[in-house]
Amino acid sequence: MNRQVELTVAHAKQFDWFFGWPVLVIFLISFIVMLRTQATWVIPVMLIVSMGLAYKGFMEYRVIRHFAEHQNVVRVLRYRLVDCWISAVSLFVLFIPMYVNEDAFILTGGIVALWGLTKSYREKKWEERIHAHQSGLPTYEAILESEGAIWNHHQK
Repeated sequence: MNRQVELTVAHAKQFDWFFGWPVLVIFLISFIVMLRTQATWVIPVMLIVSMGLAYKGFMEYRVIRHFAEHQNVVRVLRYRLVDCWISAVSLFVLFIPMYVNEDAFILTGGIVALWGLTKSYREKKWEERIHAHQSGLPTYEAILESEGAIWNHHQK
């Protein structure tokens, strides 16, 4: 199992390196261009970005679940994964009505904005539930930045 976690962490590091800043820059440039011109090519770009965000959430779940010592922590991690997938799908769905119907875009944008505004509250509640069962659970970023030290500490 140690080897499996090491491969998962290595894969997550590669994905973060590939998907991090380049896709953020592409997203921002595409969004600005889309606002200036009615470019329909932004929809497939947003599909790729939303699929990447969903996959990143899945990688976070795969990496952290190996450190969970309680079944309730794994359940909360699954809820966080579903939350991430909903965010990714709503990001993609936001761009489709922009070309179909402006009223639908305003409605969809309002729903996506409400979902985004409540993200910090949801994350705070997920963290409270995780710390109620396992206070020493490392974060995804801490696992990726460490070179096996967290895994060795977890095995003790």
